[in-house]
Amino acid sequence: MAQTTVAGTRTRQQELPQDEPLYDSVIIGGGINGTAAAVELSRAGYSVLLCEKGDFAGGASGRSSRMLHCGLRYFETPSPVRDFAMHPRRFVSALSMARAAMEARADLAQDHRVATRPITLCFPIWPDSPVQRWHLSAGLRLLQALHTKGPSLDARILGAAEARSHPITQDLRDLDRLQAMAAFREYLFVHPERLCLDAALDAEAHGATMELFTTARIADRQPDGTWRVALDTPRSQRHVRARTVINMAGTWMESAGTIPGRLVRGTKGAHIVVRLPERYRDHGIATMHRGGHPFYCLPLGDEFFYFGPTETPFEGDATDVAADQEDIDFLLAEANHLLPGLGLTRADVHQTWAGVRPLTWDPQRPMGARERILHDLEGRGMPNVFAMTAGPVMSHRSAGREILDKVRGRLGSRKPVNAQSPAKPSAFGADPILPGRGGVPRQALLDAVTREHARDLYGVLVQRTGLVWQGLLSREDAAAVADVIAGPLGWSEDDKAREVDAFLALQARRFAPPTPTPTASPSRP
Repeated sequence: MAQTTVAGTRTRQQELPQDEPLYDSVIIGGGINGTAAAVELSRAGYSVLLCEKGDFAGGASGRSSRMLHCGLRYFETPSPVRDFAMHPRRFVSALSMARAAMEARADLAQDHRVATRPITLCFPIWPDSPVQRWHLSAGLRLLQALHTKGPSLDARILGAAEARSHPITQDLRDLDRLQAMAAFREYLFVHPERLCLDAALDAEAHGATMELFTTARIADRQPDGTWRVALDTPRSQRHVRARTVINMAGTWMESAGTIPGRLVRGTKGAHIVVRLPERYRDHGIATMHRGGHPFYCLPLGDEFFYFGPTETPFEGDATDVAADQEDIDFLLAEANHLLPGLGLTRADVHQTWAGVRPLTWDPQRPMGARERILHDLEGRGMPNVFAMTAGPVMSHRSAGREILDKVRGRLGSRKPVNAQSPAKPSAFGADPILPGRGGVPRQALLDAVTREHARDLYGVLVQRTGLVWQGLLSREDAAAVADVIAGPLGWSEDDKAREVDAFLALQARRFAPPTPTPTASPSRP
């Protein structure tokens, strides 16, 4: 018997449980940073349990703006000289984040295992633009100086005449007043959900244990300093113990345990998908919308492009967050303000999506702070518990290394594990299905359920194959995939029908434009 003090509870007597598995680290959250932490810790020899309340990449990681950007946006502010002079720490922070962005850009864009797409991003400049030519020129030079080992930015500043004759500017507003345009190389993630999944499989190959559709909650601290973590599934309840707990649950992290104080500020980012002319191929446009936040037009495939994101405060459960009518009207209004020559209407919106960014809570910054922070909760009465906020997709590898350093500092070193990383399923193969989508290898669908932990149709069509990003799937397409995976999953004909219905309902809720109502207003920033 021993005494222990637990944050938010009274001091009490407690015996160590004898039948609960003990791990070096329990990670709560199977998004990009949770899986990155699992890779680093398992490779370094720590015993790891990763728990995810749904499926991998089911939150912000799978609903991001899909950009592997150079970090220029960290310098974007309406008055950079004044703003950074008044807040020098923000400038130092912007430099740090921009350097990290360039390092991540180099790391991921040059890694053949990561599917990225280079594009030319164009930033037009008018006399009334909040970001002027000298801002962009200085920012791009600074970025290239911060990191010279990766792919070049290939940055150019086009003068007025050259900018006005560029194919991508033909639909721009105020073309006669266009003063210049910056053009530089950026990268997009082709399938960010696969980053999470491949990291999880890599961690598993190095000994980590994965528990999907399992809600984890930090329970209480034990006499030996370990933490009890409650695990709930639809069919069971049990506990495990952990020497360290890594709370990577994003906007849900404050429900994963009684954490004194607030850590997360959620902001919603919504996007719309439209078809654009051939002249836009492999190009994108960046600007600041009339609300003062970054606004992009980026390719999603060859003919489809997406506009976004919005930036609005979000409270509540982000599980089924979607672009609502107000979001769509706002994005259409801004798209038409930027590119009036397109004349986009609601009928042009083929698809939508939205996510909630788990930014860092800061009372002085109502929209949250974008600086990635690994919170050591010892000062809040929770020793050996860590939580991360504002960790973007692109910097997940450095986030994993940062967490490894923290755990190593608390637990000491372990013997590294050498294991062969799992091979990715081939993108090509015999016996393809869904020829209208280029043909999907039957084996890739079987791998999704036999090797990659998919339990439902949504997990196959969204997280594992990314087919939903090629356009909304029909009932016939969903049924064809269900026929392939039904055998390994033991589905009956009734099960298949229910799975198809469930997928189509989720697809409609999360990716389909809502039916317009007459009360909409395009005033949302």
